[in-house]
Amino acid sequence: MSTPVESVLHSALWQGSVRHRRFAPRAHAFSYGLFMLGLDLDELPTLNRGPWFGVERAGLLSFCRRDYLRGSEGSLKTAVWAKVSELGGTPEPDGRVLLLGNVRCLGFYFSPVNFYFCYQREAARYLLAEVANTPWNERHYYLLDLAALAPHPKDFHVSPFMGLAMRYHWRIRSPGEHTLIHIESHPDSGEAKLFDATLTLARQAFERDALMRLLLRWPWMTMKVLLGIYWQALRLFIKRTPIFSHPETR
Repeated sequence: MSTPVESVLHSALWQGSVRHRRFAPRAHAFSYGLFMLGLDLDELPTLNRGPWFGVERAGLLSFCRRDYLRGSEGSLKTAVWAKVSELGGTPEPDGRVLLLGNVRCLGFYFSPVNFYFCYQREAARYLLAEVANTPWNERHYYLLDLAALAPHPKDFHVSPFMGLAMRYHWRIRSPGEHTLIHIESHPDSGEAKLFDATLTLARQAFERDALMRLLLRWPWMTMKVLLGIYWQALRLFIKRTPIFSHPETR
């Protein structure tokens, strides 16, 4: 008996939760369930799943190349490896790239961060994090060497409730049956950790039935993420959390 196509795909559905914790100057925490797609960029032509998911076409969920690495040319895989090289990594253009992130949902795209796991010899070597800020709609890229993770400066303004005088510390488990991405913000002053965020996900096969179940549970994932950001910002504002203006508007 032949093996179903879905069982041999690197692409998968990922379901789990994200948790944010702020420790100072105002304690604040939240956690919510979510799903993300893990798309092997070599497999995109094989991933159309009727009305549930489409590649460069309409669907309840849909992947559109122009939503990622804006301003880059060529295929997304080529653009990712070019960005890896630009940021000081050693590119392997034939190596796999797995995009873990959000796609369009009912035609609407929003993603605060996309993660590109870049493989060399079947092992994930780099993580390219494509970070967006709200509401400025800017993007920034951090390249992490998974073989030698080390703290690095925060150099992109993301939240009006957190300044730039920080260093990021990461803990990452590359995609298998589970994946974990954990980031901490430590003040340059050497004070205790100010903030952390943890994404924990479990793998599911990229199948129509699984897509249907996720969409029934979270029918508009991208809008939920966007509204959640503004709701948590309102809560921080009510708590009178100090505000840091965008560096270019000072």
